[in-house]
Amino acid sequence: MHKIFPYIVVGSLGLTSVSHAQTLNILTWDAYFSEAMISAWEARTGATVNQIVFDNDEVRNSMLGTVRPGTIDLVAIDKVSAPLFGDRGILVPVAQYSGTDNLRHLEPRWVQSCGDFATPYLWGTMGLVYRRDILPEAPDSWRALLEPEASLIGHLGMLDNYIDTLAPSLILRQASMSTDDEALLSEVYDELRALLPSLLTFDYALTFVGNDARAGDLHLALAYSGDELELNRITGTDNWAYAVPQEGSALWIDCLAVVANSSNQALAMDFLNFMNTPEQAAANSLEIGVASTNTAAVALQPEAFGNDPLVYPDVYAEQKFQEHEAITLNNILMRNRITSALVNLHESQ
Repeated sequence: MHKIFPYIVVGSLGLTSVSHAQTLNILTWDAYFSEAMISAWEARTGATVNQIVFDNDEVRNSMLGTVRPGTIDLVAIDKVSAPLFGDRGILVPVAQYSGTDNLRHLEPRWVQSCGDFATPYLWGTMGLVYRRDILPEAPDSWRALLEPEASLIGHLGMLDNYIDTLAPSLILRQASMSTDDEALLSEVYDELRALLPSLLTFDYALTFVGNDARAGDLHLALAYSGDELELNRITGTDNWAYAVPQEGSALWIDCLAVVANSSNQALAMDFLNFMNTPEQAAANSLEIGVASTNTAAVALQPEAFGNDPLVYPDVYAEQKFQEHEAITLNNILMRNRITSALVNLHESQ
């Protein structure tokens, strides 16, 4: 079962014409915004940010599709889900945004990826987080997860996600992560079902390490660039590191979108504009440890950060990076059946 952790970040109250003690409700991943950036925006506007945290795309989509009007103002969303919700009238078209001049700093490639209903925020890769105090050498293949050594059995973390859970197996087969080939997906299901006795959890690594009594038993997990920094913050150590397998990986882009039934649309747009000020975007990305989509911000970041291939990989290099592509509803349903069956079987062990 996935856990949702709502919390409120309270900042200074210096009222301006933008807001009169309003609350901006953001549906987002955990630890996905710099606290300093939020505090600066709160001090400028007099508004308060309330972050409603999810740890799974499906949970986010369910909440976004069923939440009562006025509950969510801004949402962190992937490039595949954004047009689906936008076409249903749940998200405001970007063409209708106002007071967002700083969006001009966004890289056109990522603007195109997020489409007509969302604006780009951060981007990165999918890979493996690992305990370097236990595994002195970085895992260089997806086989480290799918064909684990005996010492890792019972210490592996997977994800519950209809794309990413299946991706490592598909990448090893040099197949598209978005394939709708039923025979191929059935083969992947069989492989992952055989892996179940070796898995510790399907919970997102950040959720598991932050909330499960067995956190110390997790040694290697499917995760995303930047997760190692938050894992080290959670544990108060420097034990976690991140690696991208040599066979290639997924390239992800997270977008932000204004919710159509929000009563605080102007406030949400002001937040988007503020966070895309080059200085704010640069510092926010640096603190989170994830690549910025703001080209003016990238130019302001330390050279060592900008040249780190685990943060800003060369997406045109020999190593393959697949982007998440739009898939059909039937493909989504089939993949959901696979991941749900795997999770249910694991929980019944």
